[in-house]
Amino acid sequence: MALETSTIFPTNKHNRPTPPSKVRLHGLDICPAIQIHNHRFFRCPSIPLSDVVEQLKTSLAEALELYPPVASTMQSNDKGEIFSVMDKEGIVGTPFLVDLKDTPFVKDSEDLSPRTDPILPPMASTLAVKVTQVIVVPCNTVLSSVTHLIRIIANACNYSSFHIQQ
Repeated sequence: MALETSTIFPTNKHNRPTPPSKVRLHGLDICPAIQIHNHRFFRCPSIPLSDVVEQLKTSLAEALELYPPVASTMQSNDKGEIFSVMDKEGIVGTPFLVDLKDTPFVKDSEDLSPRTDPILPPMASTLAVKVTQVIVVPCNTVLSSVTHLIRIIANACNYSSFHIQQ
């Protein structure tokens, strides 16, 4: 199976209020810029992997609606201030990759992560997801991997206070 890539956008299922178009990030949100790799291993369920992937995509789309900062992109202004942008132009979709490995899982490696860029390019989504089916003796295993490049401390506080005031 070749690497399959799709883009996931937030749903409108929960009819949430419109988030602020942008939120200024605190220096602690982006410094140091570290990648957070989160790998989760699951036994292969009795349903086909394609059904599992569709369920994960649906769940991710709903989660992105409920917490827009995760679906945002980063932009800076002339003063060098960095913002999490959550308007229609700032939501470029979350990359969602699916891969099937026909070799046994031995150890963690870069190819299990959805991206390895140490610094996000301009207008890149802050979140990326990759689902990989790997072989682990005695049975197949599904690996779900999430990469998030920044901490969103101020963003989360500003977003939360915005919704509390609604």
